[in-house]
Amino acid sequence: MVAAVLVLLSGCARPQGAQATPTPTPSPTPVPQHAPLTIAFAAFHAGEIGVTYAPVNLSVTGGVAPYTWSVSVGALPGGLALSTDGIVSGTPTQNGYFTFSVQVFDAGSNDTAGLPANIPIVPRLTASLVPGCATECTVELGCVTVCGTFGQVSGGVAPLTYKLTVGVLPAGTALSGLTLNGTFTGLSGRLQFTIQVTDGFGATATISPRYNLLPHISLASNASCLGGWTNGNGPGCQARLAYSGGSGALTVRIVSNVPNTRGCYNSGPPPAGYVLSASNGDVNVSIPGNIGPGYGAIWTIVLTDSNLCAQSTYCSSGSAAVNIKVLCS
Repeated sequence: MVAAVLVLLSGCARPQGAQATPTPTPSPTPVPQHAPLTIAFAAFHAGEIGVTYAPVNLSVTGGVAPYTWSVSVGALPGGLALSTDGIVSGTPTQNGYFTFSVQVFDAGSNDTAGLPANIPIVPRLTASLVPGCATECTVELGCVTVCGTFGQVSGGVAPLTYKLTVGVLPAGTALSGLTLNGTFTGLSGRLQFTIQVTDGFGATATISPRYNLLPHISLASNASCLGGWTNGNGPGCQARLAYSGGSGALTVRIVSNVPNTRGCYNSGPPPAGYVLSASNGDVNVSIPGNIGPGYGAIWTIVLTDSNLCAQSTYCSSGSAAVNIKVLCS
């Protein structure tokens, strides 16, 4: 008799003729998508030599951080620098109009983006005295605004503001920029004051003019020049009129000639050869003796004190009048 043999298959055995199940292939990892690398608007602004430049923070959109910044074309103004993290800062050391381009590099995806830009840098704000006030501004009491300009500014940016920081202004005047408006009044003498100028970036400059205020010029009146001419001949005459005040830079002239016919028969224009002069506190009138037939007139003369009180500007005291009686005998 044939014995039957039972063969037991282990759990890992598969029945004869069964098919193997294939191992699934893993899906590829998706590549992250991002917006293109773009430099956002960079708000560069003007600067001034010696004034700290308000930092400009550059920024980007898109790309993958970290980002690295650099100047790709041209150069920043001297004294300014661009950090690798996109900050422009520093203190300008040279003026001019600077054009350049900035570039950002995207380390995550190796993208780059660039942007052209410019930065104007102006000279440092300065204030200086005009030539006529380099030593002191000489102004006569009674003079007006035309004599008040004492300084000038250069560099800096608007708006400019002006402030009295030391001393007082001459009486009768008010500050308008680097000019004194109004009429100079008060006492004669010297005074000095300081004005601070501030520009739109906060830079400051100071100026300290010194004013020499002279008494207003005055002239005596009603002098007479009696020559005692007879038939156009005589010793001539001289008259002296005292004046005071002013700077000593004087001019004297006849501004009117009114006939005086008290027994005279020639009252036309002033005779040839007359002399008017002013010096050392006196106006001198001299009329020659050989002026022809009898002459008589009343002159009005004006003594004007003109002194340089600003660049190319003279301050006139105005006029003082006196009657000169030139009489024949």
